[in-house]
Amino acid sequence: MATFYSSIATEQQPFLNFPGGGMTAQGSSPGFNDPALEIGSVKEVIATYTMTGTEAASDTIRLYLGQPGTMIDPAYSSVCSTGIATTATITVGDDDTTGNYIYGSTAVVASATRYSTALNVAAATTTQIGFTGGVSLNIPYQIGALAVEPTGSSAGTGVSGAWIFATFATLATVTTGGTLVFRLRVIKP
Repeated sequence: MATFYSSIATEQQPFLNFPGGGMTAQGSSPGFNDPALEIGSVKEVIATYTMTGTEAASDTIRLYLGQPGTMIDPAYSSVCSTGIATTATITVGDDDTTGNYIYGSTAVVASATRYSTALNVAAATTTQIGFTGGVSLNIPYQIGALAVEPTGSSAGTGVSGAWIFATFATLATVTTGGTLVFRLRVIKP
């Protein structure tokens, strides 16, 4: 029977590495655990959006400004609807172009589907609609340390980060006053 190690367990093997350093077979620690994957501060962001009646397919809703180093965990993120339209599907992504996927060679470009694809949010629901289908579910993504002032910020403010946003992939017969409630699991460095 073979034993295999995850990316975290590889770093935690006895005599290889210890969190914060420590003795190894070579006498000193060769490095530390990856803080983005293990030590980050976990927060839950709750963002709401109330429909105005003027929304259309391809419109976006800015949900959260993710600071450099932040990761969104789509496995624990969701949306609920009070009934916003007869037809409504959304995707969730970000506008970051400077971040990195934790492993793999996926090109970094702004992506409207980085965290989730086609979520049906038209009808009222009392259960969470979990994010699904986004590439960061399988390949965790970290917002870039060099993220620039996001679109819509005043030039020279020094604000940096990337907008996490929802895009209406389809939308028909909007219900004015209908609300979407987003819950984002955010891991901060």
